[in-house]
Amino acid sequence: MNRKDVTSGLLVYPDPVTGPGALSGATFLYFQRSLFMTSPPLVITEKSYDLWPLVEERCPDWSDTFFMLVYAWQQQLDGWREMLNILDPLKERCFKVVYLSYPANSAALQDSGDLAASTGLSIDSIGELINPANACGEIIRHIMLEAFLEVGEDIEALFDYCGEFFAHEALPHLLAKGYLLRSPMLAKATGMPVLLTNERFMKLLSNLPVETTAEVDRAIDDDIIAWELFRQILSPHVDPLDAKRVELIAKLLDSRTQEIQRLRLKCYALAEQVRQPSTLEELPAQIERFVKMYVEREIADLLELDQRALEEFFTALFADEKTWLAVCTFIASLVIGQVHVTAGAAIAALSSIGAKAFKAAADRRKKLRQSDYALVYTIARQR
Repeated sequence: MNRKDVTSGLLVYPDPVTGPGALSGATFLYFQRSLFMTSPPLVITEKSYDLWPLVEERCPDWSDTFFMLVYAWQQQLDGWREMLNILDPLKERCFKVVYLSYPANSAALQDSGDLAASTGLSIDSIGELINPANACGEIIRHIMLEAFLEVGEDIEALFDYCGEFFAHEALPHLLAKGYLLRSPMLAKATGMPVLLTNERFMKLLSNLPVETTAEVDRAIDDDIIAWELFRQILSPHVDPLDAKRVELIAKLLDSRTQEIQRLRLKCYALAEQVRQPSTLEELPAQIERFVKMYVEREIADLLELDQRALEEFFTALFADEKTWLAVCTFIASLVIGQVHVTAGAAIAALSSIGAKAFKAAADRRKKLRQSDYALVYTIARQR
């Protein structure tokens, strides 16, 4: 894989975009490739919905848990549909919706458990890294699709299965397993860069027993840092996503392509300037100084700001010290710790081997050696 020139697309993973804060509008302006956005877990076996009235009628001790999962899943679906409507002007041009098929049967849940165990993290720790809503949806998909088929599409048998399923393991364990069911989908995106919709997932990936043997490319650091700077600079104008801001993004794509490119290139050049600050405390002021010094013209041209409006823009942009400190902390960790390389190696490994290989390596206290790694971006640290 040529990491500098991947044109196949950008996988938005692991969480679906179910709300305005799940994706920055700057994403559609920075990346010159289609985004592949995955849907929430779907259930296509209509007959399995007969389970709901049966649970309501009999009210087993697991009914509250079941309907909590259902409610979270339905909320997720509603949010997804709403966001698709908002983003419709950008569909096809900037992104494609992907309805991927991946196993969610009992064997797949066991594999997810093996993958979780191989991180060496406790279930409580993993619980802090996952998106509970998405995990709920995955468990519902398991029950109402895969388990329903496994029991021969028999509702009574599915009801009995649920009783055993919820009694066998605590809910946090089930949610951790459910969240990791999407890991095999990475095999269908081999060589594709990944935009993490859950920044905390980076920690889980970096704890998998994998190490890269590839040479670290400094250009990757610069690209990821440039994305961070580009997104934060434009975030006040394009986030959170709503119909009006999507209309603005479409307008910029139609009429300001050269200005977008110039701002992107300036952010890339700026990345080299800020990758080696004297101290973390000095980095926010350093970024502010460099942005005003080197990127002022590009911002004014792209957003069509006069001098007064530009001054107001900068005042508002750098007023949120907490956000910029978070960005600077990320940049420092990126340069010093190379966490993204470790996570990228884990993604590359997940695309080619099964969860049991990770578990076996962890049990032997060894690491899987990976000769390549995926390019990983994140969308956190928004305003």
